[in-house]
Amino acid sequence: MKPQTYFRLALLFPYVLWGVCALILFTLQSIFEIPEAWNIVLMPMTFYVFGIILWLIPYTLLAISLGIRGRNKSTNTLRKIAFAAPILFFILMLIEVVLVSLPAKSIAEFTKEMLEQSAMLGVFSLVFGYLCVGIALGIFKFMQTKKLIAEETPIPLLET
Repeated sequence: MKPQTYFRLALLFPYVLWGVCALILFTLQSIFEIPEAWNIVLMPMTFYVFGIILWLIPYTLLAISLGIRGRNKSTNTLRKIAFAAPILFFILMLIEVVLVSLPAKSIAEFTKEMLEQSAMLGVFSLVFGYLCVGIALGIFKFMQTKKLIAEETPIPLLET
């Protein structure tokens, strides 16, 4: 597999993680009553599962644009793009918050709502974004050591 192919497949990782989290959460809730102490442990998973309502469209736009942009790029460039992706995602989430908050009653109310929501969304989008990037890069490194990802061959220089 080429690094570019892995990069494009890794963009699907947040969707896969969402599916796994949703499966675990709903399975646990249907099998037995979850004790109160477990709510703290399951809270990040719950935020991620129900957060798809907010992050589905911005992340899908980001994944499509990064997938297109990642064509024929070097591994180092792909790594830089991957590290920038959570910040770009936060910007898209911020745009979404602004669009949702626009029908506010006043400028003060709009500013207050935007500051509160952007701080909360910023923390969650950056934490979950870098978690996904870290896991994807870890899998990439593992696959490189197992020789499942092809090494980049340098472009030969033309002699004149």
